[in-house]
Amino acid sequence: MIYVHRGLHLDQCTHCVCSYSHIFSCLPYRYGPDRKLFLPSGLLERSDVPEYLNGTYAGDYGYDPLGLGKDGGVEKYREPELLHARWAMLFTAGAIIPEGLAANGADIKGATWFETGAAMLDNQTLNYFAVPFVNIPNPLPLFLVAAIQIGLLGGAEFYRKQGAVAAGYSPGVGKFDESVFDGADPLHPGGPFDPLGLADDPEVFAELKVKEIKNGRLAMVAALGFFIQALVTKEGPYANWSQHVADPFGYNLLTILGEDRAPTL
Repeated sequence: MIYVHRGLHLDQCTHCVCSYSHIFSCLPYRYGPDRKLFLPSGLLERSDVPEYLNGTYAGDYGYDPLGLGKDGGVEKYREPELLHARWAMLFTAGAIIPEGLAANGADIKGATWFETGAAMLDNQTLNYFAVPFVNIPNPLPLFLVAAIQIGLLGGAEFYRKQGAVAAGYSPGVGKFDESVFDGADPLHPGGPFDPLGLADDPEVFAELKVKEIKNGRLAMVAALGFFIQALVTKEGPYANWSQHVADPFGYNLLTILGEDRAPTL
C-alpha cells in the first residue's frame, strides 16, 4: 500500500515499513539532519542552517541565502522549482540535440534553437523529427505544429491543475482508470508516469528524486548559459562546444569577449 507524506512516498507492506526515519538511515548523505551541505564543515556549521531546511526534501543542502524558504516558502516554491527544472532539462536536450544532428548530416530546418522560429516562419513548414545521417522529409504546416503543441500542453496543464486524469492506457502499466492518482504526490505521481517501475523501491525512488532535482538545477543554469552564449557568439551550444573542444585555448570566454566576431554558419 502506498502513502504519500510531504513529498516522500511511504511504502508499507507486510514485510517492511518505509518511513522518514528509514529513508534518513538508508540515505543519510541525501536526507535528514546529517545530510551533506553545500559547504564543508568549517565553512558552514549545521547550527547555521535555517531550521526550515531540515533535510526532508530531495536536494536540500541547507542553501537559502535570500531566505525564500521561511514562512512556508519551501513548500510554496518546491513545485515551481521542480517544474522549471523539468522544462529546463527538456529545453537543453531539445536545443543541443537537433543542432548536433544537423552538424553531423541530418537535414533539419533551423537546427540552432534560436533560429528555429525564423526557419518555420520563412518556409511555413517544419521537419518535426530527424534521423541522424538520413534525410526523411516530414514537413508539417506551422499552424498544425502550433495546434498540436498547444493541444498537448493545454491538456497536460488542465489535468495537472485538476489533479485528475481520464482513464487510459500506458506502456508498462496497462489500462488505468480515473482513480489511479487518488492520494498521489502531485509532483511525483508515479503510476502511468513511471512505466519502467523506477519508483517501486522506496530507497531507489528517494535517490532518484535527488538526482532529478540536481540535474534539473544544472539544466536551469545551462539554459541560462545557452541564452547568454547565443547573445554573445550568435551560435548554438553545439557549435560553441565543438569549437572549444577543437581549440580550447583559442576559443573560450576570454578570446570571445576580446574580439569582434561574426556568426559562424
